[in-house]
Amino acid sequence: MRVKTILEMEDTFLVPAVAILVPDAEQKSFNNKVIRNLGILDSRLHLVGMYEAVQEQDAAEQQLFQQEIPALPRKMIPRWKRTLYDKQAGVLEEAQ
Repeated sequence: MRVKTILEMEDTFLVPAVAILVPDAEQKSFNNKVIRNLGILDSRLHLVGMYEAVQEQDAAEQQLFQQEIPALPRKMIPRWKRTLYDKQAGVLEEAQ
């Protein structure tokens, strides 16, 4: 329950503040650095998490995801979700 509350607060306050204060180019550069440093496994988990979050958003966010993420990784998301993400995210679901 705490994790959900923290994520809701982050989405309500932190994400909009960053979107307003930090230029898009800097956000994109930072995101690319983070993904490069994650490594293969963690970057796959991150991508699936992003996909899951986008599915809860409006059509514009979903379209942006389609535009920004290359086709091959998008096609791999269901497999990575099943083989990697669900095993780790399931622990969070059980804690609620």
